[in-house]
Parts: sequence; structure tokens; C-alpha cells
Amino acid sequence: MGVLVINVLECKSLSKWYGEAAVLKNVDFNLAQNEIHAIVGENGAGKSTLVKIISGLVPVDVGTIKFEDSDRTFAHIREIQNSGVTLIHQEPRLFPDLSVLENVCVDYQVRDGKGKRFNWKKAEEETKELLAQLGCSFSVHSPVKALSVADQQMVDMVSALRKKLKLLIVDEPTASLTPSEVARLFATIRKLNASGVSIIFIGHRLEEVLEISTRVTVLKDGEVVAVKKTSETTEDELIRLMVGRNIAASKTDSRSSSKEVSLKVSHLESPGFVADVSFEVKKGEILGIGGLVGAGRSELLETVFGLRKRTAGEVVSSNHGSIKTVKQAISARVALVPEDRAHNGLFLNRSIGENLVITNLNLTSKGGKRNFGKETQIANELIEKFRVKLSSASQLVRELSGGNQQKVSLAKWLKQEVEILLIDEPSRGVDVGSKSEIHQFLNNSAKDGMAVVMVSSDMRELIELSHRIIVMRNGRIAGELSGSEISEEAVLRLASGLATAGKGN
Repeated sequence: MGVLVINVLECKSLSKWYGEAAVLKNVDFNLAQNEIHAIVGENGAGKSTLVKIISGLVPVDVGTIKFEDSDRTFAHIREIQNSGVTLIHQEPRLFPDLSVLENVCVDYQVRDGKGKRFNWKKAEEETKELLAQLGCSFSVHSPVKALSVADQQMVDMVSALRKKLKLLIVDEPTASLTPSEVARLFATIRKLNASGVSIIFIGHRLEEVLEISTRVTVLKDGEVVAVKKTSETTEDELIRLMVGRNIAASKTDSRSSSKEVSLKVSHLESPGFVADVSFEVKKGEILGIGGLVGAGRSELLETVFGLRKRTAGEVVSSNHGSIKTVKQAISARVALVPEDRAHNGLFLNRSIGENLVITNLNLTSKGGKRNFGKETQIANELIEKFRVKLSSASQLVRELSGGNQQKVSLAKWLKQEVEILLIDEPSRGVDVGSKSEIHQFLNNSAKDGMAVVMVSSDMRELIELSHRIIVMRNGRIAGELSGSEISEEAVLRLASGLATAGKGN
């Protein structure tokens, strides 16, 4: 006799439209009790929409949803949450000016013995214990806005752990995490699963999907194209199902195309984040920056671009001279694509077209008067070049998938003849097809002479794309790797303080 499978969640014939665009088409999805079930697909395939419907954030147009044999098709989000369903979003949904503790407790009240007053002491003790379980070292009293994206995701996870979980949905949770942090997160997920929590896992890193899940559902253009047992599939098969073609791995030529220095950074200081950092990047070179989350990598790019206060040091473009402010950086043809695109890279409540032309008004206006025809032309060119999936250029950016938002964040700079590109986590939240396109763009841009400085927590991406890698630790450069020195082990040893190498200061 076969093993009896009990489904904790049953979705039948789910369909969802936004205007005339069908986002989900007749989708069936089942989740077994105590299962870790992954959902994969290209950006815009409908993954996030599906889990938002399951969690009650978005109403379904057609179809039925049953959770623990109860009809939840039109249930209110609070009813769904109270039944034990929690969704952790790809972009953390937190109150930036509140503390970690306040965010964790915002919808989960801890009462004293009499049941009348909020027990802050007990709440703090419980939150500290959960943070310790996740290996987090930041204070419960830290304001959330001071935390990295990775740490903010951990706050979301703690909020979920405080509830009586039955179904945990995690949407791209590893995008900003280092390998050691991914391992810690997976240990937490497995622990929850062993305690009886069923889990839906959305991911773009297929090696992680195969490691953590027992089954995989593949979505393409809003439809289910396959459901596979993890033990019976491969990365290559999943890629073919997702995109309908094979994806060739991008590997940067180990030789830089020029010896000419494009950007030189000397003894840069930004209090609390960057300490006496010096490096240079050559024309046509991709310089990777590795390190653990919190090492100061993102803050270094922001300081170079002029966003963060600098107390010492110099940033010099070989073609345009000293750079001290954002205005000077842009004038020197330096572009920054930040890690947190939702808050720092895009205007979410403006249209795709407006976001694409905001950096190009010098090309589309004259005498203070905007040329809307020219704006439309530039927007459409960039949309086509980056294959952004959208209903129209007037669609709001916040309605796009995370990967398509990343394409817009990068594409908006491309009409400015960028000489130096600072890019932070280029493939965060991006599907394998889009990731390949972004990698190809970076490689082609370097071949055409652009200098690229790239921060990445994706070890494969960092190693495959970089000509050289500098590794940061505690705001300083721990070492530099090039050629045959570059390996995952070498990066991790430098990042964790177990080794020093090369030209690090």
C-alpha cells in the first residue's frame, strides 16, 4: 500500500487578472502536511501572486482554496493569519522607524498575568530568544531602518516564529544572505518543518530549491507546467521548464581588457561602516566585492557614490577628476544600482516609463519643457532591451515582479553613457533567465570598456563574473583575490577572518 498523503492546502482552478492581463490561469496547487514545497518560475510567472492569494493579501477572481478542509477562498486576511498562515515577503514589510521589538510585537500582543497590560519584559525575553535561535546579533532595540535587508528578513522570520504556525510561506528569503546565513535559515526551516509546520518556498537559486524542498511546482506565464519530486529532477530540467530553453552560464574572461585605471579610491572612511579602504578598478574590468552581510560592502558603494558621509579619503575618476557628491558622481558618468531597489532605486508609485526616464531628463527636455514623445521612445527602447514583462509602460512599478523591478532599476541608467557602474546584488530576486541576461549585460558592458564594481552574496555569481575580488570584513578590506586564487573557500576564509591575502589593507 502507498503512503496516505494528507493535503493541508488545496487550491483548485485559481485565476487572477489585473485589467486585461491574466496573471494566473487555472492553477491547481496542493501542499501536503509537513511538506516543504517549492515554487519556481521566471519573473512575472505568477509565483508571488499565487502565495499572496493563499495568504489573503490578494483576492482570487476564479477558483477555490481549502486550508485544513475549511473553505478559505474569500476569507479575510486576519482570519487566514489567525488560522496559522504567515507570508514572509521578498521585500521586508516593516516599520523602519520602529525598533526590532516593536515590529515583532506590532500584531502579536503579550499580556501580563491578569491579561490587561502589554508585557514588554516578557515580549523582549521571547524576542531575544528567537533572535538567538536564528543566530542574530543585533539588538531588539535597534531601529529597523538601521538594519541590512538580510537582517530585516530575520526580523520578519522572528515575527512569524512568535505565532502558532501551521503554514509558513517564504518568498525569495535567501536573496540577500551569505552561504552561512542560508545554511542557518535552512536549519530553521527544517526545524519548523519537523515540528509540524508545512512550508511553501519560492526561490530563484535552483541549487537551494533542490536542497530544501521535497516537491517543486513550475509556473510559466501564469500556468502550472510541471510538478516534480525534488529527488527526480535537476537544475537543467527545471530551467528548461521555466524558460523553454537552455541557459548558458556566463563566465568573465579572466583577463581585463585594459590596464587603464578608471576609478581610484584611496583611504576612504565613513564612520561606523568603512575604514581606510583603498582600491582601484580598471577600464573594462569587473571588480567583485565579497564578504558577509554587515561587512560594509553596500555602505562602501554608497560612500563612493557620495550618498554617505565621508570623513577621509578620496574618490577619483580618471576622466572626470575628484568625486565628493552624488551630483559630481553622476556628472562623472558613475551610476549606482542599490541593493534595496524598493526604497532606494525606484519610485514604486510611479509608472515604469517615468522611472526609466527620470535619469534621462537631460535627453528628453529642453528649456525646462519635457518632450513626452522622446520620453516614450526612450522608455520603450529600454523596456525592449531588457525584456521587461509588463502590461504597458504606464503600469506602476510596484505592480511588477521583483526581477522586473531590478531590470528597470538597472535600465534607467543605460542612456547616460555610464563609464563606471556600481551595482549591489545584481541578481537579488531575479529568475535564472533574467539573471543570465543581466550577467550577459555586465560582461558585454565590461568588454565595451565600462568599469564595474559589483557587490554580490551569490558566491557563484561573484566568482564567475569577477576579474578580481576584494573581500571586506568589519568595514575593511581583508584581502584581494585574482586568477587561480579565486575560490569559494578563499572568499569565505577572508570574510570570516581566518586568512589574509593579496593586497588587502
